[in-house]
Amino acid sequence: MQVKLWGVRGSIPSPGMQTVKYGGNTTCVEVRSDAGELIILDAGTGIRQLGLELAAHMPLTCHLFISHTHWDHIQGLPFFVPANIKAMASTPNSSLHRVNRWRCFSRSLPSSLR
Repeated sequence: MQVKLWGVRGSIPSPGMQTVKYGGNTTCVEVRSDAGELIILDAGTGIRQLGLELAAHMPLTCHLFISHTHWDHIQGLPFFVPANIKAMASTPNSSLHRVNRWRCFSRSLPSSLR
């Protein structure tokens, strides 16, 4: 199993020279099983860069788990490229759909989630 931390900050992203060592993105963890299964834990701002890398391997299957819907755990979701590609499938009860149903959330975004 491999684990990669794409974001470890809480509350708000903190880019800058002070955070170069550990990064400035909010929570996002990539887990890959020995069989190659992809699990993503939380969708803080770290999910944006992860999505850019995954977009090169579309279509893909992954499991996205949102631990809770505090802003720092979901604020990167609108910028997760694979979620904005029609080939990406999600179920009606998925975290992606539940978060997108928030009207105040989806109206303030630069793109809609599919």
